[in-house]
Amino acid sequence: MSTGSSTSSELEAILRRKALQLLTSGSRRCCVARYPVGYELSGVEELGEAVKGCRVAFVMFFGRVCPYCKAFDPIFRHVGAKYADLANFVKAEVERFALTASALGVMGTPTTFAFVDGRPAEALPGFAVAPVFEQFVQRNLRDARCG
Repeated sequence: MSTGSSTSSELEAILRRKALQLLTSGSRRCCVARYPVGYELSGVEELGEAVKGCRVAFVMFFGRVCPYCKAFDPIFRHVGAKYADLANFVKAEVERFALTASALGVMGTPTTFAFVDGRPAEALPGFAVAPVFEQFVQRNLRDARCG
């Protein structure tokens, strides 16, 4: 009888360790290929790598002469730095990514897209104050089970 109880306890301990391992390893697997926060992408190939390198990626489409983009950039970088271990936070200049921006329906800049599993999940058009942008980030990370 004690052998069965001992085996059962050992099995429970193994299952608990495995469950804990699965829970804690999940966030590490959310991001495999990281880019520096605010990194400006050079082409479509890099965009593909950035959105597929992490389970969640935030891509800010911006214009070089856009004053709202310049004002939003420090917010994008600040919030991105807080969540850099969970997602990529990269930038795509709209003239360089005109076809991609058009296909995504970007109507103005800045527009930030959350990509989940390589696909666009949600857009945040325009300038956003830090708390609004952080809520956007948290919601998409939570929905993707990365935060």
